[in-house]
Amino acid sequence: MASPLSDLTFPPARPGLALRLLLVVTLLAIETLLVSYLIQATPVDELTGAAAVVRHTQHWLFRFMIAYAGSLAILVYLRGPASLAALSGLGSEAPIRIRWALVHAGLLVPFGYLSAWLYGASSALPFAVLAVAWHGCAIAAALALFAAMAPLPVWVGAIRQTGRLPLFALLPAAAAVAAIQTSQLLWGPAATLTFQLVQMLLQPVCPTLKADPATLTIATQHFAVIIAEVCSGLEGIGLMLAFCVAWLWCFRREYFFPQALIVVPFGVVLVFALNAVRIAALVLIGDAGYARIASVGFHSQAGWIAFNLAAFAVAILARRSTWISRTARTPRTAGQPASAARMNETAAYLMPLLAILAAGMVAHALSAGFDWLYPMRLGAAAVALWYYRRCYASLDWSCTWRAPAAGAALFLVWVAAAGLLTKRTPEPAALALLPTAQRGLWIGCRALAATVTVPLAEELAYRGYLMRRLMHPRFESVAFGVVRWPALMLSSLAFGLTHGALWPAGILAGIAYGALAIRSGRLGESVIAHATTNALLAAYVLLFEQWQLW
Repeated sequence: MASPLSDLTFPPARPGLALRLLLVVTLLAIETLLVSYLIQATPVDELTGAAAVVRHTQHWLFRFMIAYAGSLAILVYLRGPASLAALSGLGSEAPIRIRWALVHAGLLVPFGYLSAWLYGASSALPFAVLAVAWHGCAIAAALALFAAMAPLPVWVGAIRQTGRLPLFALLPAAAAVAAIQTSQLLWGPAATLTFQLVQMLLQPVCPTLKADPATLTIATQHFAVIIAEVCSGLEGIGLMLAFCVAWLWCFRREYFFPQALIVVPFGVVLVFALNAVRIAALVLIGDAGYARIASVGFHSQAGWIAFNLAAFAVAILARRSTWISRTARTPRTAGQPASAARMNETAAYLMPLLAILAAGMVAHALSAGFDWLYPMRLGAAAVALWYYRRCYASLDWSCTWRAPAAGAALFLVWVAAAGLLTKRTPEPAALALLPTAQRGLWIGCRALAATVTVPLAEELAYRGYLMRRLMHPRFESVAFGVVRWPALMLSSLAFGLTHGALWPAGILAGIAYGALAIRSGRLGESVIAHATTNALLAAYVLLFEQWQLW
């Protein structure tokens, strides 16, 4: 483990305009997600007339806004580091204005009510009045948030510095939205091609296979599947395109272009082929007498497993091929910034969590509803932690009383959030019917994972790696005490969003764990706090039958 380096530089404590804009976008995205639950209370297909037109317009306008923001950000970045630095420096002297933040928060209250009434049948106001009020309140709330981050002259100056880029960004954004609409025309042909591939794979091993091209049904003597459009593999292709673009962009200095672009069609073809293999395997599992495992566990998880395998293959090809990779041709030396030691450091922080996720996918794929194989996650994480144990030797694992105190406080927050956002769930019937010894073993492994391996793996990944990686590429040389609030907030957001319906509590917990690490300069502080929260939650689950938390 490397010690903190003196030559690392970080952003000023008061954020520049780029970080403020990122915070605005993040807050608006979270608020939009929450409001969408209120708007979608009425099924979209039941809307008619003006309501249907407005809802459809909102749907496509929201997509366009996302595409436009991404296009503009990319164009600004491509303009060069100097332009980006100039934009980032704007507004660094301006304070964040709390009164405008309060105005924004105040406008969210009527905005929420209007969102619930907009497409509902209970409101006595005409739809036109509700629609105008809703859009006016939304615009006012967004403007108040921008005003809270910086004064109007600062935003105007930023727009002027970008020149014609806001205008140029309209074209790729419009093209992206048009591509979304056009891609919907490919669902049918893709499903047909997948049907033909699955039939080719199964015919040699299932001589009695029956295939109906009209309904895209494939059946054996004991099991049948219908290859719907959503099973066509286009979703996997979309994910693979995003992965390949992101991979090539992040590591663009390591590759030869244009030959490096070969990984894009390679990944697309591979993930499409693996989708056909997934469906064929599903049929074979169901035909073998495990219909519930095939339809419940394997069906839901095999797609993600196939995508991860394809993404891993793309990464290996991109790293190992001397035809496209510069680093594959260059001998490694101890002094290189992209040394194997650096890569091992990254793996040491991420592999325990990745091992848990991979084991979880396999366990779900082999389940018929209840996760019998949850102990696989405990074992996978333990193996990864043990393998990289020497990489953690220089981390400070000590803690103070603040760690368990914070963990206990966050336990109360988690319980309160669960009461608001989830419904109480009793112990799974499959677990309750097990013999006492087997039931105790499963619960013991679940509790041990929650209090030991999960806190270690998640704190290494989110606080040890991601929070410091957002500060500097050489994350292992970044002391916890110098981490700024944008890195804390973004890593906490990523941590929270992995916790499903309890993501608000997850974000607050991430902020608290990260703040403990920053204040103390020790990862051990956040690990103990995290372990305390999870241990109390485990006791709460077992004592009060709150199994929705597990």
